Formats: sequence, C-alpha cells, structure tokens
Amino acid sequence: MSIPDRREYYRLPIRVPVFIKGIDRSGDEFFELTHTVNVSASGACLITRRDLAYSADLLVSIPAPVSSDAGFPEDHDFRFPAKVVRLENGVVNPNRRVSVRFTKLLYEKP
Repeated sequence: MSIPDRREYYRLPIRVPVFIKGIDRSGDEFFELTHTVNVSASGACLITRRDLAYSADLLVSIPAPVSSDAGFPEDHDFRFPAKVVRLENGVVNPNRRVSVRFTKLLYEKP
C-alpha cells in the first residue's frame, strides 16, 4: 500500500547553487555558498555546514547574472526570504540538510 504524497507542489530534484544568509544557532550572522537538493514553488531542501535553529529566518539567493536582454524588469530580484521547517543533522558528515519554506511562492498554480 503506497502512502499518498501530501505535498501541495511538485519537488524538482535539481542541484542549483544558492547563497544563504542568516543567523546560526550560536547567534553568528553568516553568508554561505551552497546548493539545493530539490526545489518546489513553496520551498527547497538545501545543504549547509551551519547549525541552524528550527524556524530560523534565511535569505536564499540565486547567484545568476541577468542580462538586460533577458526580459526581466530591472528591479527583478533572485532573493527569496525563507523559514527553516526541517533539520537533518549529519552524524559523520558535517553537511546538514535543511528544508525551508519560502515566505512567498515562486509561482502561482495555474
């Protein structure tokens, strides 16, 4: 018997380089280059070396140069405020999986 998927948005298993900015569990501000494990319209799973608290606020940024020919408005922003909703601490590996929920959806359902 399979368990139905309760996710509202499909997860795309894609590795995208991202910057994350926030405050770790020790109270230290950080800025880290890392990557995603998967991404959906409502959130992402990321890898980090930081010890983060559940419900910590992060700013996730995609380091992508935008050409003026790309068709994006000049004020288009590739920064996404997010909140930590799940933590998976590695016992042997210092890298940790962190799931975040974006405070604003990447796209709306059609």
